[in-house]
Amino acid sequence: MHLPSPDHTIITFAGSDALTFLQSQLTNDVSAIAIGDWQWQGYCSAKGRLQATFALTRTGEDAFAAVVHNSVAATLAKRLTMFRLRAKLTIELSTSLVSTLHLAQPEIANKPLATINLSHGRWITIAPKDAAAADSVAPNAMDANESPVFMQRWNATGIEAMQPEITAATAEMFVPQMINWDNVQPGGGVSFSKGCYPGQEVVARAHYRGAVKRQLERQILPIDANPKNGAEVTLADGRTADVCNAALRDQFGSVALVVTAPSETR
Repeated sequence: MHLPSPDHTIITFAGSDALTFLQSQLTNDVSAIAIGDWQWQGYCSAKGRLQATFALTRTGEDAFAAVVHNSVAATLAKRLTMFRLRAKLTIELSTSLVSTLHLAQPEIANKPLATINLSHGRWITIAPKDAAAADSVAPNAMDANESPVFMQRWNATGIEAMQPEITAATAEMFVPQMINWDNVQPGGGVSFSKGCYPGQEVVARAHYRGAVKRQLERQILPIDANPKNGAEVTLADGRTADVCNAALRDQFGSVALVVTAPSETR
């Protein structure tokens, strides 16, 4: 099953300074991405709080593409452009590329520009709009009426895989370790051996000194909790938690990734 993502925007980075620039701005080691491969990445404020998380793929020697949640994509592109200064690269919210979400091994007629295997039965492909449109009529493609059900399953699968996603509702709420971004699979989303980036000192201090007192947990919340990204909820054991991501699980409740203090019983 696959669906052109209604929730994501592609930001492209192209130019001779693209690698150097991204290496100086993002949480993971961009220099380690081979052409055709990808990494989890984050972008932090100067205080080390995540403003966006996303998959970044290298599409050429000097070209990269990021699949970013719609709610933070324009802000991220604008902020990165502010720091571009004299660097030789373009930063664009792409209008010609489409990200397609897959809940089964991609089998598409037109070879995509990139294939991102998120693991746990989730893939993302990036392709030009015309190629993506042709694949959208394939037998296993979802139509617009099925989009909400597909996205519910997509989001729930990501939550089960402990793959959080920062949206506008949670921007600047969490340092990477609070959402386990340093250990997110596959591969992790933070490098502690690369050079500086915005918020790097705060993130490194939290890593080496163990200063983070809150952690990411997967929780089942009752249907009446109606959890929204960024909302505060009370867990069954009485702890309060901030919702990072939530998705309806069934008629009885939702599955959610929440940030909370560790349970005293652990």
